Amino acid sequence: MNIKNKIQYFFIIAAFHFLASLPLFLLFLISEVITFFVYYVIRYRREVVLNNLINSFPDLELSKIHRISRKYYRHLSVMIVENIYLRFISKKNIRKRLIFKNKELFDQLYESKKNVIIMMGHFGNWEFAGGLSNLIPYKGAAVYKKLSSPVFDKIYFDIRTRVGVQPIEMKESFRQIYNLNKQKDPFALFMVADQAPMKNETHHWMQFLNQETGVFLGSEKLAKKFDMAVVYIELLRYKKGIYKVIPTLITENPNETADFEITEKYFHLLEESINRSPRYWTWSHRRWKNKGSKMS
Repeated sequence: MNIKNKIQYFFIIAAFHFLASLPLFLLFLISEVITFFVYYVIRYRREVVLNNLINSFPDLELSKIHRISRKYYRHLSVMIVENIYLRFISKKNIRKRLIFKNKELFDQLYESKKNVIIMMGHFGNWEFAGGLSNLIPYKGAAVYKKLSSPVFDKIYFDIRTRVGVQPIEMKESFRQIYNLNKQKDPFALFMVADQAPMKNETHHWMQFLNQETGVFLGSEKLAKKFDMAVVYIELLRYKKGIYKVIPTLITENPNETADFEITEKYFHLLEESINRSPRYWTWSHRRWKNKGSKMS
């Protein structure tokens, strides 16, 4: 970062430190103020959110669509203050904020010496997922896409390191995963895998949320290349600042699966999570911006 960015980072972190020192009930009260400002004042991407919801749930009444939209903005505001809190959280504290279902799945995979890819969506608060590294026997690493803002890229890098994972920038992922694979101890690789691919990137098309959707194949390719088990996790908010972690095994033997099977099963599981609790997916992303440009 240049000097200007370093100064900005210093002041933002100072403000975050003050906010994180407040009692949690007060911090979450601030999230309600953020909701009002984001939804009613600046109207952040409200048209994008409504269009995504209408296209994803064509059978829902418009009144219900608007209700989900408002609940989504409330969730988004809670995520903002949760991530401020995560920047300063201790590993001991984050363990208390994860309710882990079926931990035995990871114990069994670890005992069989299987490296594992943990596939997530932009659902719940995925930044909490790294805290699993303090609850499972695996050493954790997380693939991330660098943000355009150097200041916030550094902040989120700090959060991921803080909760217990080794951040791996997407462009360096293959080399670093290759090196991790050579190590003696098994590792878990966290991947948020529901981003929209660019037109020139290799991907696959499928039906997702009632729409033709281009999806990445990166997780599936890595799983097959390095013979890694694949697990989907749902991060469902139990209450503000506390999440249920619900894992589902996709495959223990990726090279025995058909082409696109891992990717499609992941998206079907994510779709089920969204259908159960639609407020928790990130509707403000322009997920279908390349819609209608199907490639072979």
